[in-house]
Amino acid sequence: MTAVLDYPQLKAALSKELPGIEIQADGSFLLVSPEDMHKVCERLTSLPSIQMDYLTNLTAADYPEYIEIIFHLNSITHNTSATVKTRLTDKKNPKMASVVDIWRGAELQEREIYDLFGVFFENHIGLKRIFLWEGFEGYPLRKDFVNGH
Repeated sequence: MTAVLDYPQLKAALSKELPGIEIQADGSFLLVSPEDMHKVCERLTSLPSIQMDYLTNLTAADYPEYIEIIFHLNSITHNTSATVKTRLTDKKNPKMASVVDIWRGAELQEREIYDLFGVFFENHIGLKRIFLWEGFEGYPLRKDFVNGH
């Protein structure tokens, strides 16, 4: 069975490696700013004691104040898992750095989030709609989406 990492310990390990980056530890996830997410993800994969080498799932949720991006990560080496989140508060122009260079499996998942939530992933290798056609107006999984308007 995969063990969930202890979030305060994970935060402490990352904070030691990444001084100046604010990381919050909740009981069930880490919360990182969108600007720092790529650096944190790089460290999650490169630290020998953590080695989050597998992106299980990358998804999003729309809240009134922000769009939350949720990373479910696993370490095959250590048989551990962790959840890391970030919140995009600019809902008119939500964007963050792509993690495709870290986990190749993020390619389609970022495209799905772009297509359905309108989040732009900077430096993505081919960001375009995956389900809906080019020219489709709006993002159907956003709370403010109204079909036909």
